[in-house]
Amino acid sequence: MFDLANLSLDVLILLLRIALVALLYLFLVQVVQFIARDLQSGGPGTVRSVATIGRLILTHPGQTGLSTGREFTLTAQTVIGRSAERCDVVFNDTSLSLQHARLALRGDTWMLEDLQSTNGTFLNDIEVRDVVPVTAGDSIRLGRIEVRLER
Repeated sequence: MFDLANLSLDVLILLLRIALVALLYLFLVQVVQFIARDLQSGGPGTVRSVATIGRLILTHPGQTGLSTGREFTLTAQTVIGRSAERCDVVFNDTSLSLQHARLALRGDTWMLEDLQSTNGTFLNDIEVRDVVPVTAGDSIRLGRIEVRLER
């Protein structure tokens, strides 16, 4: 092999540089593989253990800046509001309360409840005062925002 004692300092530095470049390429390959696996798995924010059993379709975005037609997945208990810490579906619109309304699946029926919001919750333009059943296709208005329930 090589006799390190006879190698000049320049050759040794060149070999160390080549080794460093090889290690950098190996690191980059590992990073790319990690990112590819993460994208295929849905990323860290994906909920896999809770089944999606319904969805809300945004029909009037209010002042959220979101586009009409955007979908939001529902689980058995879904709180809708402005608070990212306390809500499952969050809309950044000042017409919503921090916790505005709750959709809960009871048996095969979705139930809608207003959580004492300031601007009210409306089901098909009728104000929700008690817990009321909701069916697929119904329109729910929360402040300036309107969504449609779909299965």
